[in-house]
Amino acid sequence: MKQRINIPGLLTMLALIGALAGMAMNSSRSMAGTAGMYADDDTIVRKRFLPGEIRDTAAFFEEMRARQRKDFAANINVLVRTYGDSVVLRWAADDYVAWRYLNRVGVNISRVDEETRMTETLVTGLKPATLEEFRSHYAESDSLAALVMGALYDENMAKNDVTKDEPGSMGALYESSQSQQLRYGLGLLASEWRQDLATRMAVRFTDRTAKRGRSYTYYISPAVIDTTGKVIIRAGMKDSVKNERFKPEPFDVTLTDSISYPNGIHLSWTDRLYSSYEIERRVQGTREWKRLNKLPYVIMNIVPGADCIYGDNVDEPGTYEYRVIAHDPFGELTEPSPVHAVTISDMRPPVPPRLTWIEIDRRNADDPSKEIFATIHFRKDTMEADYVGAVPVYYHERITEGKWRPLVDKPLAPTDTVVTVDVTNLQTGQLAIAAYDTAHNVSYSIPQILRVSDMKAPEAPKGLKAECRLEPKDSLDLPLGLITLTWQPVENDDIDYYEVVFANDTTHTFMARKGGIVAGRDTVFVDTVAVDVNQKYIYYKVRAIDYSTNIGEFSDVLQVVRPSAVPPTVAHIDSTNVSGSGIFMRWIAGSDAQMAYHNVYRRLMSDKEWTVLRRCDADSVKAHNNYIDLFDVPKVNSREEYVYAIESFNYSGISSGLSLQYITRFTGDAVFDTPITLYGGYEEDKHMTRLAWEVNQLPEGKDWYFCVWRQGPDDERFQFLLSAEPGERDFTDYLLRPGQTAHYYVQIQMEDGRESRPSNIVTIKAPAKR
Repeated sequence: MKQRINIPGLLTMLALIGALAGMAMNSSRSMAGTAGMYADDDTIVRKRFLPGEIRDTAAFFEEMRARQRKDFAANINVLVRTYGDSVVLRWAADDYVAWRYLNRVGVNISRVDEETRMTETLVTGLKPATLEEFRSHYAESDSLAALVMGALYDENMAKNDVTKDEPGSMGALYESSQSQQLRYGLGLLASEWRQDLATRMAVRFTDRTAKRGRSYTYYISPAVIDTTGKVIIRAGMKDSVKNERFKPEPFDVTLTDSISYPNGIHLSWTDRLYSSYEIERRVQGTREWKRLNKLPYVIMNIVPGADCIYGDNVDEPGTYEYRVIAHDPFGELTEPSPVHAVTISDMRPPVPPRLTWIEIDRRNADDPSKEIFATIHFRKDTMEADYVGAVPVYYHERITEGKWRPLVDKPLAPTDTVVTVDVTNLQTGQLAIAAYDTAHNVSYSIPQILRVSDMKAPEAPKGLKAECRLEPKDSLDLPLGLITLTWQPVENDDIDYYEVVFANDTTHTFMARKGGIVAGRDTVFVDTVAVDVNQKYIYYKVRAIDYSTNIGEFSDVLQVVRPSAVPPTVAHIDSTNVSGSGIFMRWIAGSDAQMAYHNVYRRLMSDKEWTVLRRCDADSVKAHNNYIDLFDVPKVNSREEYVYAIESFNYSGISSGLSLQYITRFTGDAVFDTPITLYGGYEEDKHMTRLAWEVNQLPEGKDWYFCVWRQGPDDERFQFLLSAEPGERDFTDYLLRPGQTAHYYVQIQMEDGRESRPSNIVTIKAPAKR
């Protein structure tokens, strides 16, 4: 994408530069960073100095700073470049209005010697050359000079009646402002390309009287101050300008590239300083650079700092080096940018071959669907030096998924014109010959039809499985039984459709299911079945039919449990028995074909939640004559009754509801075994019997106590003596008299009436008196 400038006049430049604000912006960014001053007192304006006249003008410029109007002021932006034997000044106003005013009244240029602090006026009333002077110096064919003359003296551009909008309207004023700013931007752009034009435009001045090594401050101010206050311009200033030899700085931009088309390159770079450039190229390894653009390349984007893009075409692949040189505001070229290398690969494909004819050979006489080969004849009239060879490629919308697929593993020899390929698993499709070169560029012959009649039946589908569910059918919530069948796709890519058949028994004839034709790209079928029949299973199988009407084998038969919305039969109690060791129950369950399992529940009378004691498989219950036998040993509870019930479910998860409940109490055995060891002795000095006992395992809870039993000398059997709290473990007896004998044992007594087995019996004899 080459940007070229060839300007016979202003209108051509207008067509080329669509970014009017961009031109002014680029020039302003070149002039950025300067300061300015303004004075609006007529008495001060009269204090002008002739070239060579020295005055102390510090007070003058201080007065200008004090009187400047900052709210509407425009700046004179100043750039300075020193050469040792001279100093060049370049300046530009902020906008078109200030520029037009300075062109009319001219500018004064002064300098201050920072060593002597003396001020010298270099020039006063510096204005652009007149139109006649321009015409006398430049030929009509000089397009840049014509551009400058148009910007300076073509009054038609400044008229606000040249507009698409109504004159005087906001739109017309805006369009006129844009046109004027474009006019100004074009003039500044031309001044950066030609020093002579910049000088005659009065935006460039060369101070040839500056002394080498001396430092100066330069001032550029309007020659006449507008006392009406409508045009406010701050004078430009550049201080600490040391007159020494100019040292060009590197043009430090980074070039990047992209390849857009064969031998086409897009270069891009980002630059925030300059507006126009020269682009140069050379073949890597050579010394001479070639200038690619005849006229300076101009940034066309109005966004400051945007990427610059330049398009180039090269004659042949290879590695090329590029560099960019910018035009600076002083009409000079910068140092070249760092060199950027671009490698252009070969992107031109070979001349395509021609496919002449195709022969089909079926080599298996017993089964024509096997061992099918195609012999392909082609020719290539042009043999490029980098030609590698040809590859036959095949296309079928379904088989190759819309892509061309090679029929050989590697390219044929460049001299080959015949190839035989195996097309056993292919169908009628398109065939072409692809030609490759060493750079992997490819071209294709005109495709022809490869006709292969399919005689091979599809294989049987595998992986047939089902999922069942019940769903509401309508607003009445009548259930709908759905069976979703899925299977693995048959590996053949030419399946037209699958056929689903069913039967209610394996001994019945399978029939096609209504809607049981499934497109070859799908492997899902949803069947709707009745949900109110007392039948457990339904049977399915699937087969594939290809586009050539070859019918495949059926899959294995799949047995599916039907979804059912009929609630199962409720179980009922048959017999019960409660003993000290547990609770026995026998329930009779329903024999429904759809019965899946039974849940046996238990809870205390005071509880709200059921506990599942057992889940019984329905088939196992049927094998036991539909009996469900349960022997339960719950925790002993003499205060509250236990409640039992059964709930049955079918294969669709439909519940029978709870059966009638069986309620009973379980108190366990009246006597329980808790080992208690009793110890005892007589303390003669205290005349008392001491008993103590140990218990290995205590009953749970606090509804029990220890009982001490005694058989004294006058008792025929043991008598209850006293009770002790669960935490007590000893007892003292003062009833035994000297010479008497007593027997003791201890047991645990529960508040519900149960008791433990007695401890061992301890016999105590009190000694007789001496």
